[in-house]
Amino acid sequence: MPIDIAAGLALSKNALDIVMAVRKAIREKKKLTDDEMRDYLDTLQDKLVDVKTALMEADEENRSLKGQLADAKRMADFCAAFTKGEGLYWHDSFPYCPTCWDTRRGPVRLGGPVDGDGGEYWLCPVHKVYHVTQQRY
Repeated sequence: MPIDIAAGLALSKNALDIVMAVRKAIREKKKLTDDEMRDYLDTLQDKLVDVKTALMEADEENRSLKGQLADAKRMADFCAAFTKGEGLYWHDSFPYCPTCWDTRRGPVRLGGPVDGDGGEYWLCPVHKVYHVTQQRY
């Protein structure tokens, strides 16, 4: 069961409360039985394990989100340089599939060109559709 950061913080507060209760008992010279001390320590250990788990899960989620953000930034930077022409997106003289970009933001470079009647044929490797452009050479 995943534990969120707020629950982890609450568990760490509970652990600190247990430590404070034991310290208070020691200051007031209250005798704690071995069973009471063992119970405090077992509870404290359980809380700290839960806190560690919560922190590890939060760290994993944080890393994942940072990776997603970096990917989105890289994609935005790359696609900011797109130019439009002949129904395609162009980057450094290479065409990219408009369907792949417009539907799922995937920059898929078209294969080709293959010379054909009336122009050049560029093939999208994802959905196997040809795009026709003017003859360039």
